[in-house]
Amino acid sequence: MSSGRTQARTADGVLLAVSVHGDGPPLLLIPGLGSTRSVFDPIVPSLQRGHRVIVYDPRGVGDSEAGALPFTMPLLGADAEAVLDATGVEQADVFGASMGGVVAQQLVVTSPQRVRRLILAASSPGGAHAVPADPRATAALLGTGARTPADAYRLACTVLYSTQFQRTHPDFIDEQVRIRAAHPVRGRTFMAQLQALREASGIWERLPEVRAPVLVMHGTADAVTPIENARLLAARIPGARTRWFEQCGHLFFHERPEETARVIDEFLRG
Repeated sequence: MSSGRTQARTADGVLLAVSVHGDGPPLLLIPGLGSTRSVFDPIVPSLQRGHRVIVYDPRGVGDSEAGALPFTMPLLGADAEAVLDATGVEQADVFGASMGGVVAQQLVVTSPQRVRRLILAASSPGGAHAVPADPRATAALLGTGARTPADAYRLACTVLYSTQFQRTHPDFIDEQVRIRAAHPVRGRTFMAQLQALREASGIWERLPEVRAPVLVMHGTADAVTPIENARLLAARIPGARTRWFEQCGHLFFHERPEETARVIDEFLRG
């Protein structure tokens, strides 16, 4: 089983930090808003047993350079393609979480030959077609009013996880807060990502063209990205399948990592 770190150089010269785990068919994992590749730590150990798992820090986040603002969804989609180029992958299975799912949609409509199978997790159509969250949930996600990065992420956790998970897994959430506080996301990067997400356009119109097999996964108690978004995506993409995680929040793959990895593996094996 192989693993290692490398860098991808984007079209505009930005260096992105990339990690590769395991051997097998390539599987690219795309993080969401404000997230580094560590967001996938709960599922990578299971996935790497049967896949060559490729994860990266998006531009401006973690160990990756930021480059110039603003960010656009075509730019972020091209970054994902640059990661495939850097790891010598012509075609990969792609798993995009939250905003990473919109990046994955951009990739599949722009460069469909690069995507073998596609999984959209806790995602939305982005742009004008996205169903918005309750404003209170969005304020919590953005850490509105928090004085420190730790306080901001602890506030975000109140909407990223189901209330039951928060009650039963306080140590896990404490650890997530510690990790995020140790590697805070720069405010300008976070807002640039958010702007790219909100201004995403041209993807929705092309989703009916998608020919790759698609699985839409979502937690039924997602306060950040309401499940109506998943239903929209599944209805828009020909032949898309769905898999709901009952009573799970936005980061359902943290709440049920083994089940998530099993569902991913079964879908990718076809």
